[in-house]
Amino acid sequence: MRKRIAAAVFVGALALTPGLASAQESDASLEELIVNMAHTPADHAALAKYYRQKATEARAEASSHESMSRSYGGGKMAQRQQMEDHCKKLSTQNAAMAAEYEALAKLHEEDAKKPQ
Repeated sequence: MRKRIAAAVFVGALALTPGLASAQESDASLEELIVNMAHTPADHAALAKYYRQKATEARAEASSHESMSRSYGGGKMAQRQQMEDHCKKLSTQNAAMAAEYEALAKLHEEDAKKPQ
């Protein structure tokens, strides 16, 4: 049951970023398969490590977009505001995705601690 919840959370996290879900559809299928195949504490520890790395990457992307949102200057006010809003939205989405990856990592860390 927890594995299915984890897979659903993962797919939901991918759906937060437009284009990312379709660009990584085959990766999502592979990751779902790996999650469903994880049985040993070592399997779950490896998945936890993987999801921690994905969270780190998503936080870096969020930070990058946050920085970009502050860098727009000049140009027409409406265009500048649209670009700022765009970057802030992507920053927020990536931060949410990082939180989802952290939650998945925590689930797998807990599973890794359980005896077989």
